[in-house]
Amino acid sequence: MALLVKFICYLVRLLPVRLAGALGAGLGRAAWALDRRHRDIAMKNLDRVYPDRDKGWKRRIARESFAELGRTSLELPHVFLRSRNFLRSRIEVEGEDAFREAMRRGKGVILTACHHSNWELGALSFSMLGYESDIIYRPLRQPAAERVLKDFRERFGAHFQSRHEGLRWLPRALKQGHSIAVMIDQHLSNGTPVPFLGHPANTTTLPAVFAGKYQTPVFGVMLHRIGHSFRFRLEFWPIPMPEAGDEVHAMQTVCDSFAPAIHQRPELWLWIHRRWLYLDEKEAGL
Repeated sequence: MALLVKFICYLVRLLPVRLAGALGAGLGRAAWALDRRHRDIAMKNLDRVYPDRDKGWKRRIARESFAELGRTSLELPHVFLRSRNFLRSRIEVEGEDAFREAMRRGKGVILTACHHSNWELGALSFSMLGYESDIIYRPLRQPAAERVLKDFRERFGAHFQSRHEGLRWLPRALKQGHSIAVMIDQHLSNGTPVPFLGHPANTTTLPAVFAGKYQTPVFGVMLHRIGHSFRFRLEFWPIPMPEAGDEVHAMQTVCDSFAPAIHQRPELWLWIHRRWLYLDEKEAGL
C-alpha cells in the first residue's frame, strides 16, 4: 500500500499542477453525478444553511464543492513533493504580523481552521513559514499509507498529533511556544453543540478550554483559493476570547469568525461532511 501511494503521488507529480487540478475538478464533477450518498448529504447541508436559495443555485454550489475536492486531491502530490520555494511562491500571506507577534510572546498560539480550499497545503504552510506547529488530526486506518502521508505532512518540521492519543503533550507544546492547529468544522460524537453557520453542531471545545486555562491567544486561519488556479491567500486573524468558563460562547465566537469567508465562496467548503449530524439525529428522533 505504501509503495502504491508513493507511486501514484510521483506519477501525478509529473503533470503540470494546473493540469492536475483541472483533471481533479473533472473527476470531482463526475463523482457528483455518480455518488448519490454524498450528493444528498451536500444538498441537505445546503438546504439547512441556505433555505432561501433556489434549487439550481444549491446544485451548482454542491457540484463545484465536489470539483474543489477533486481539484485539491490531485494537487496533493505537488503539495507533498514540490519544493518549499515553489509552494511559497504560490501563497500570499495576510495577517502574519499579528500572528508572529503572538508567537513571540512564548505562550504558544491556538490556531483554529476548517476544511476550506486545499486545507492540506494550509496545514503545511505553518511549518513552511518557519513556525513550530503541532496539528491535531485523525490518522488513516491503513497503517502503511498513514506512515507515508504523515511523512509528507511533516516534511517541513510540523508535528502531527493523533486525536486518538490524548492531549498530554499539549501543555508542554504551548510552553515551548508552538502553535496548535485544530479543525473546528468536524462533527464530534462527544462534542458540544455550538452554532456553526447558524445551526447547532457538535464541536470541539479544546480552543476555549486551553485558551482559558493558559491564557493562550486564539487565531483563525484559512487558505483562500484565488480563482481556480494553484494560487492562494493564507489569512490569519486574532479571535478575542470571552472570559474563561463560557466555552460555548467562546466556540461560537470562533465558529462565527469563519462564516463570512464560507458564505463568500461556499463552493470551497466541504459540504459532503455530515457537519450537522447532531441535528439530523434529533430530527429523526434518535
